[in-house]
Amino acid sequence: MKLRLHISKNEDLKDYSRGQYFRFAVIDLDRSKTYPANFVCMLPKKPTINDTPHNIFSKIYGKESIKVAKQLIKKALNSENDLEIKNALTERLNILEPKKPLPVKCVRCGNSFTPLRMRYRKQKVCSECKQKMYSNQ
Repeated sequence: MKLRLHISKNEDLKDYSRGQYFRFAVIDLDRSKTYPANFVCMLPKKPTINDTPHNIFSKIYGKESIKVAKQLIKKALNSENDLEIKNALTERLNILEPKKPLPVKCVRCGNSFTPLRMRYRKQKVCSECKQKMYSNQ
């Protein structure tokens, strides 16, 4: 399978809030050379949510869907010349790559640690110092 992205640019559509919208279609060049005949599926922004397929792309490619999506976007970035399309492709690539939590320094000991996810406040004390605080009481 020779997979590529076919990017179409739709401008000033009534049903979209922004002035322009890009559609990313996954095509297979082994099927045919022209676009409608070699259509496989549309490339979603997020192929899987919590490792469960929720669209046709992830059902076709399974566990390899994120890897295939990254490869398709990187190929399209190398071959594309339009700046607006390149920006849309980099946005899609950033969505696919997981974000790493930033390390934070502990207020008490100064060691860096990755904070736990809290709803309304930031964690400032590492778990070791927190255990020391509560064990001394």
